[in-house]
Amino acid sequence: QNSFGEMALSSNSILEGKIIIESACKNKGGRDVSPQLSLTGIPEGTKSISIIMDDPDAIKPAKKIWVHWNVFNISVSGSDYILSAGEKPNGLIAKGHGGIGYKGMCPPDGKHTYRIAIYAQKENVKAKASGFTAVKYTLERFEKDFSDSIIQKVMITGDFK
Repeated sequence: QNSFGEMALSSNSILEGKIIIESACKNKGGRDVSPQLSLTGIPEGTKSISIIMDDPDAIKPAKKIWVHWNVFNISVSGSDYILSAGEKPNGLIAKGHGGIGYKGMCPPDGKHTYRIAIYAQKENVKAKASGFTAVKYTLERFEKDFSDSIIQKVMITGDFK
């Protein structure tokens, strides 16, 4: 159980590489339902996990990586974590570019590829989650700011247009 490289992430909300429409914004026919996530092989010594979903393809239209979902310090026990579609994680639900909580995909210019990452952490991170000083954490920013806390990372991608 404490061997590295075994953590795996999958989602029923991603079918044949595409994120289902329920997880999109209302303008695109969706309902802003956060994706289902199944995490297995959580390494020993993990105190909590964090979830980040972002869109690097937004750099062209929005001039930045768009952050759809930031949830930090979800306490876990055991080697698995399952989050149902639309379920609020039991952690620090933070502000992304669309506000607090999950905001669905809404690409203005065709197909984007979205990244969903989960980080196993040996301690909780001190994320700036709310208020005027809130940081919208991309994968890169989270990894840079909290590298000391991260035991392991797993990532999946899904397309939407």
